[in-house]
Amino acid sequence: MKSLSKPAHKLSVNSMVITLAVTLCGCGQSIFASFRKVDPAAEACRELEKSDPDAAISILTSALEGSPGNAQYLSILASAYAQRAGVDPLYLALNMSSDSSSSSGSGLALASSGSSASFTAMFSLLPSPTQSVLDDIDQAVTILTDQIDATSRQPGDLFKGALFMTASMVLHVKKLDASGDGQLSVSDLAAMTAEDAAAILGNLSAAITLLATSGSADGGGQAAAAAASSTLDAFSSQITSSSGSTDQEKLRTYLSSSSSSSR
Repeated sequence: MKSLSKPAHKLSVNSMVITLAVTLCGCGQSIFASFRKVDPAAEACRELEKSDPDAAISILTSALEGSPGNAQYLSILASAYAQRAGVDPLYLALNMSSDSSSSSGSGLALASSGSSASFTAMFSLLPSPTQSVLDDIDQAVTILTDQIDATSRQPGDLFKGALFMTASMVLHVKKLDASGDGQLSVSDLAAMTAEDAAAILGNLSAAITLLATSGSADGGGQAAAAAASSTLDAFSSQITSSSGSTDQEKLRTYLSSSSSSSR
């Protein structure tokens, strides 16, 4: 008799979706669960479910005045800023999978063993890089990395922080695309300063570091973390092997090649 078990990769994708849905809000429970006790965290999560990040930010900002440093409030606040920026961490994580079957039907597999990842392919996963969008996603990163004590992190914070860092990195590169056509021209890349390059590479390195520990430290999500890590490792490796005498030159060479390969 033939086995009726589901393919292993399908189970992995399903479990990844469930894990992300449970952890990414930062509430310590599913964002779809009913809240029995009304408190600032619960109210803020409800507002995020209704796609009203401004209300969530207002609730949590007020709550933090009476409970400064509250790790749960700060974790949800970071999610609120990311939502206001238009960054969906679940969508981003699924599309960073090396398995095209797990990319939410979009067919966008950004990295796989032995193949070249296209950095500019990530442009389509994120909103237009307006200044308000950049400010909000950078604020989300700052909250998770600088304002929450390491001993008080919420489940999913490390993985969420890595995804927000990745989004910030890509958005700052996307901002260089003056024409908005999804390609980086010679003049676009010439506008990238040493400070821009340092910030982009810094976020890449920090995101890789967080992903290396997020699977076990967050109590799950190893498959999702591994998939995202595979993509970022591919970017880092390709940048390192690009021609140039400085990190800025290597990054410029890589981004030019990445843009060309995605055409």
